[in-house]
Amino acid sequence: MIPVWHGWPSAEILTRHFNQHHATTGIIVADHWLSDVSDQYSDEWLALLHQAALYYQHQPVFCLPFIHGSRLLLIQPDMYASWHQRLPDWIIPHLTAEHHLIHPADATKPWLDQPEPIPAKSVVIIGAGIAGAATAYALAQHQVAVTVLDQSDVATAASGNQQGLLYAKISAHDTIQSELLLAGYGYSQILLTQTMTGKTGWNRCGVLHVDHNSAEYQRNRLLAQQHPESTLYQWVSAQKASQLAGLPLTTGGLWWPHGVALNPRLWCMALLDHPLITVHTHSKVTRLDALQNHWRVQYQAHGRPQKLSASHVVLCMGAYSDTLSPTLHWPFQFIRGQTTVSHVNPHTMTPQCALSGHSYITPAWQNQLCFGATFHPNNRHDALTYADQEANQQQLAQWLPELARSLPQITALQGHAAIRCDAFDHLPVVGAIGDSRQMRQVYAQLALDKNYRLNAPCPWQQGIFINTAHGSRGLTTAPLCAEAIACAILGLPSPLSTRLQQALHPNRLIIRSISHHLPWHGA
Repeated sequence: MIPVWHGWPSAEILTRHFNQHHATTGIIVADHWLSDVSDQYSDEWLALLHQAALYYQHQPVFCLPFIHGSRLLLIQPDMYASWHQRLPDWIIPHLTAEHHLIHPADATKPWLDQPEPIPAKSVVIIGAGIAGAATAYALAQHQVAVTVLDQSDVATAASGNQQGLLYAKISAHDTIQSELLLAGYGYSQILLTQTMTGKTGWNRCGVLHVDHNSAEYQRNRLLAQQHPESTLYQWVSAQKASQLAGLPLTTGGLWWPHGVALNPRLWCMALLDHPLITVHTHSKVTRLDALQNHWRVQYQAHGRPQKLSASHVVLCMGAYSDTLSPTLHWPFQFIRGQTTVSHVNPHTMTPQCALSGHSYITPAWQNQLCFGATFHPNNRHDALTYADQEANQQQLAQWLPELARSLPQITALQGHAAIRCDAFDHLPVVGAIGDSRQMRQVYAQLALDKNYRLNAPCPWQQGIFINTAHGSRGLTTAPLCAEAIACAILGLPSPLSTRLQQALHPNRLIIRSISHHLPWHGA
């Protein structure tokens, strides 16, 4: 059973439930984080609850992961009814204290539902970037064996930068993207602590998002005014910003004291270091076939054809998301980006925190500074270029001229280039995949009237999911989305609010192609 507490239970009840020897879920319906942490909690619990309190910002659904695979969901009371209504019928009997709730007919568009889960006997994940590694970890934490295939190596594409930033560039308004970023930021922070403590490659140095233009200044000041007591961020003056950065800055900005600069590959490696996860690199998937009760995965490993059979497949392919059926030629957007690294010497000025604005730069790691990145929409060229390296250096010289002058001369190409995957609405694509051919027939009326009310059940492709299109925000959004994928596969309550579940749903791309009369070459 999954307990539902309306209000915070006692420390004894909470610890008794989560001290079980298997992964479990607990749901608390309350409008606040635990304000009075009782000394009845163990030291481990106290540390976890205090850490979570730093990232709780009254999110509609706040997910707190535990190292042994359990999780606690804190849901706002005014959001609970709609979230509960989204629960599939097979979950409801497993919830306690819910008999008084009326579960009305679901008015959700049927293509934004989830299919009934099938037993997860074996799962193949395609892609070993942050989305694939986090998805594998989430499933393994639920005791599901996972095989990860990557055509190259772990975190060599969009997750392959020398340093990435974990923070959340949010709007001052209640947008779907801001909700996802805030929810994902807290989840990633806690997961990072659980999986990387004692390991190198990450630095909780803080992130300063500078007021690099008037719009950013207005956004940052408004955020700080709306949430003056926020533990996540505060607006700081140019003088304070200069002190934090250890560099002369001409503008202030929004200071994220818990922000992290990290090497994404090392985090991916840590997530994949699990006894239930098998990783095959240099294994390019060439074909997926949906058979009667399983998927057949064909791939080339070191020039030799191989096959796997799986009950489930999760596509975490980033820039290659549109190259394999059933998402072949889906209308993703692809954006080239290149970062530059420079060695430092005793004369080099180095920032004490990470700086983000029109571009970003991180503190020195392994005697190197990482800065950039360029932005080229509709460009899938992933080789380093001198033009992009020069653009990064020019941007740095305009932004931080003294630091730029202190760098050793860069002559050879130094850095990383990759293709970011994005969607038309700049939101990730996360969830179960419908059968696009059948959907175009079942929902053909939407081509004549996009608001036409249709109740026909969605035709699903059983056992296939996707977690992609995180753009440049994967460190913040992909791990929480990975947990959502694991929950959808296993039939567990989602860590995402109702509107996030719907907004990120993969089928929105198929439906939009119908309603907007877009060319479609999907499987």
